[in-house]
Amino acid sequence: MAADLGYYTLSVRDIDRAAAFYGPLLGWEFRRERDTYLHVTNTAVPMGFVAGEPSAQPDLYYHVDDIDAAVEQVRKLGGSTGEVFAGRSGRGCSCTDDQGTQISLWQPAPGFG
Repeated sequence: MAADLGYYTLSVRDIDRAAAFYGPLLGWEFRRERDTYLHVTNTAVPMGFVAGEPSAQPDLYYHVDDIDAAVEQVRKLGGSTGEVFAGRSGRGCSCTDDQGTQISLWQPAPGFG
């Protein structure tokens, strides 16, 4: 099965200000996961805000069935990866393809994605 977009994040300087702006603008509702992260609870494609440097592009997380196998495949195809991280929603990894494009891979935990 082909990998679909499973999650994305928007990097913003201040997540509370982002919620105050995007909530009324787009009707988004939020759940605070931690001080540096807000999950948007009412979108068709799951998403959230992460505190950091603002970015012009979202960080796209592509749904994979096996994060370890996907990371191995990235490396085999000439790309590079960061460390696999784990959270309540599953395991993920930032990756760079063989041309320098960055994406993220995500293996959802049961009940997510």
